[in-house]
Amino acid sequence: MTAESTGTAAHDTAAGLHDACLASLRAAVANYETVDLAVTAAALEPLEETTKTIPQQYRLRGRPAIDWMWLHAAVTTAAAAAAYDRGQHARAASRADRAASLARAAGDGPLAARALALRARVVRPHSPAVALQIAGSAARIAGRSPTRALISGKVASSACAAAGDAAGVRDSVARAWATMAELGEEAHGRPGFSLDTYSPADLALACAEALTTVGAADEATPYLERAASLIARSGQTGMIVSVRMAQSRAAVARAFPDRDEAIEHASEAVALAARRPAEWVARLVRDVSDLAEIRTGHGFDDLVAVTAGWIAAPESLPPGSGCAADFAAMPRSSGLSTVPAPRRARASCQGGVDEL
Repeated sequence: MTAESTGTAAHDTAAGLHDACLASLRAAVANYETVDLAVTAAALEPLEETTKTIPQQYRLRGRPAIDWMWLHAAVTTAAAAAAYDRGQHARAASRADRAASLARAAGDGPLAARALALRARVVRPHSPAVALQIAGSAARIAGRSPTRALISGKVASSACAAAGDAAGVRDSVARAWATMAELGEEAHGRPGFSLDTYSPADLALACAEALTTVGAADEATPYLERAASLIARSGQTGMIVSVRMAQSRAAVARAFPDRDEAIEHASEAVALAARRPAEWVARLVRDVSDLAEIRTGHGFDDLVAVTAGWIAAPESLPPGSGCAADFAAMPRSSGLSTVPAPRRARASCQGGVDEL
C-alpha cells in the first residue's frame, strides 16, 4: 500500500468518525431538555476527548482539521452548558472559554458568541458590568444570528436586571425582539437548549424573568403567557420547568402577590423536575420561596426540602468564575416591591447595552 493510499484511508476513517461524533452531539442536544443532565454530561465527556485528539492522531490538515476543530468547539460548548446547569460553574467557565477560542479559530463567530454568552452568565452574579462587557464582545462576533437575539434577550437583559437597570432591561428586550423579527422561522428552532437557534419561547421567558427581577412583573405577564403557550405541547421538560418557575416568581412579585398561584406553578415544576433533578431548579425553588416569605409571610418549605438534595457541594472556584444559576442567587431585597433588589451599576449597564 502506498503512502498516498494510506493517507486517503486515514482521512476516510477520520471522516467516518467525524460523522459519528456529530451524530452523537446532535442526539445530546436534541435530548438536552428531557434527559438527566448527568447522563448528558457523561455522553459529552468522551466526545470532548475524541474530537480533541483525532486531528493529531490522523495528522489532519486543512479543511478536515478545521471541521474537527469546529466539532470540538461545539461539543465543548454543550459540555459547558451542562456543567453550568449542574451547578459546576468553574468547569462551565473553563469550557466556555476554550469553546469560544476554538470556535473563533474555526471561523464560526455565532458559536463563539454563544460560548461567550454562557461565560457572561457565569460571571453575572458577581459582576453585572463585566457580564455586559463579555456580552458586548459576543454580540460583535455573533452577526445577525439567533445567538445575537439570545445575547440581548437573555444575557444583557439579565445583567441589567442584576444591576437594577429597568431601562436597560427594556432596551435589551426591544433589541432582542427586533433581531428575532429579522430572522426567518428556520432560525427559531424548537424551545430549549440549542447551539445555533433561539426560539421565541426562550426569548419570551428570558424577557419575563428580567422584567420580574426589576419589579415589572405586570409587564412580564404577556411574555410568560406567550412562553407558556409555545411550550405547552413541546415535551421539553427543562423548558416547561423554567416557565413554571418564572410564573411562580411573577405571581409573588406582582403588586398584589398570590402565594396560592405561585406554589401551584412551583409544585408542578418540581414534580416535572423530579424526573431529571438539577441544581438550577433547586436554587430557583429556594429563591422564589424566600421571595414568597418576604412578600406573603410564608415560603415553600416543603418544596425547598424536597429539592435540597439536588444542590451539590460548592466548587472551589478560580478568580472570575460565577457561582450561581440564572436568577437563582441574585441578592434579595428587604422591601416588598422589587424582586430581587440589585447592585447599582446603571451607567455601566446602559453603556454595555448600547454596544450590543
